[in-house]
Amino acid sequence: MLAGMSTAHGWLGVSVAGAVALLLGGCPKSETTAPQKPAPAPVDKAPAAEVPAPEEDPDARFAEALTGHRALTYEADLDEIKKRQVLRVITRNNSTSYFLYRGTEAGFHYELAKLFADELGVRLEIVVPRANRDVIPWLLEGRGDIVIAGLPDDAPRVDRVAVTRPYLESPLVVVTRKGRVPAIADIKDLGQATITLRPSSSAMKRMRDLASENPDVGINLRAAKETLEPEDVLDLVASGEVDATVVAKRLVDVELLHRDDLEIALTLPGETVKAVFATRPDDVKLLAAADAFLKKHHRGTVFNILYNRYHKNARRAEEVRSEDLRIDKGGGISPWDDAFKEGAQGAGLDWRLLAAQAYQESRFNPNAKSNFGAQGLMQIMPRTAREVGVKDPFDPLDSIKGGAKYMAWLMSRYDKPDMKLKDRVRFALAAYNVGPGHLDDARKLAEKEGLDDGRWFGHVERALRLLSKPRYYRDAKYGYCRGEEPVQYVSQIQSRYDNYVAMTDENAGKPVAVESSSP
Repeated sequence: MLAGMSTAHGWLGVSVAGAVALLLGGCPKSETTAPQKPAPAPVDKAPAAEVPAPEEDPDARFAEALTGHRALTYEADLDEIKKRQVLRVITRNNSTSYFLYRGTEAGFHYELAKLFADELGVRLEIVVPRANRDVIPWLLEGRGDIVIAGLPDDAPRVDRVAVTRPYLESPLVVVTRKGRVPAIADIKDLGQATITLRPSSSAMKRMRDLASENPDVGINLRAAKETLEPEDVLDLVASGEVDATVVAKRLVDVELLHRDDLEIALTLPGETVKAVFATRPDDVKLLAAADAFLKKHHRGTVFNILYNRYHKNARRAEEVRSEDLRIDKGGGISPWDDAFKEGAQGAGLDWRLLAAQAYQESRFNPNAKSNFGAQGLMQIMPRTAREVGVKDPFDPLDSIKGGAKYMAWLMSRYDKPDMKLKDRVRFALAAYNVGPGHLDDARKLAEKEGLDDGRWFGHVERALRLLSKPRYYRDAKYGYCRGEEPVQYVSQIQSRYDNYVAMTDENAGKPVAVESSSP
């Protein structure tokens, strides 16, 4: 007779049919309305409803443990990147490059970067400097491996890096509020408006050149805050706070898909702005790989689909400007942020970790149900719901509190003096997904294989993958398991949590609009 069971959903009990399926198939899955997960492995007891007393400021403690790697600087060419299994991409937080919306990562440059990382066979890590002017310095300092952010090939300091072939091309245009009087129809009219731009932009460089070439026009330039994106400056133009700005036409075209308070007044003379990827000069293999990637995909089917998704889809352009569910617009991660904070506080966890896990479980759908019977935001099984005091699994707060209690219980299983918090969290996430029994098997196998049974990346996660091979699962107490699934589960939550932390910390305060009266 099988003991109580604990699944990815926290299942503590299994039907006879389920037990037989487990014995015969290892880790079966079925179609679900929420993300699918492997079947359970037995545990010795149910999680108690009680959880440890919350730590003082658990958000900071967890963030330091789980995202400390982002503070590390190192230079890595392609061979080292593949060895580390992580590609660090420096990009910008705006509506075409990269943003978090409804808890998920999106953006044209994010999707290009993800495609590139996938083709390299590595995990993508997004790095967002606080200001645009920091993009190239951060690359040179070793905070990232490559810039994928619509970087103009004539941007300041671009001569210090190596660049790929161009993949985007757009003229620079002067943008004013619609119907502005006096209108700007010619170069000679530029003196009738103060033009606001970021000092580090290629547009500022072009306008300075234009002012030098046309001294009689009296072009007046004003410096915008470096933390502002082109879409933010366009908002200032539309509101009348500033007279005009200069940006790449492709970015204005996106805004004009969903608003009618702006207009392109003038296309500047001179060459179009060409966007490139950038690497450090010595990273020749990575540069070659990036160039080959662009040669393969530029103007191809996938590239065009991604481009149109973020540059030509009017409905999407309007949706992703939402201030409610874009963290960088002053919104939040999800509609349930207050519930995540309350649940995390009671369990001594970081609310952003619970949010990242809930997105992975249900895509923030409080009504999600799986064919295994898991329910709600945190995908908890009915018996576990009773064990942790959940009365209504479809109530977001109830589900979150239950999931938090279960996570706290799982973490208590790995509360050893020699185990770091980051590994305790990763073990608990893996156990939440695949069951503590399979994780115990993986730890024993790691020790047998000469790996560290107290470390996740490169050690227990490697052993967990082996449990899908007969020569390894035959000797495991709980048998076969598709170990790749919990490995992906942990990695995806880790990456999402990294970005939730970065975005919530960075956007704690709202930047002022204008930095100074002169560039």
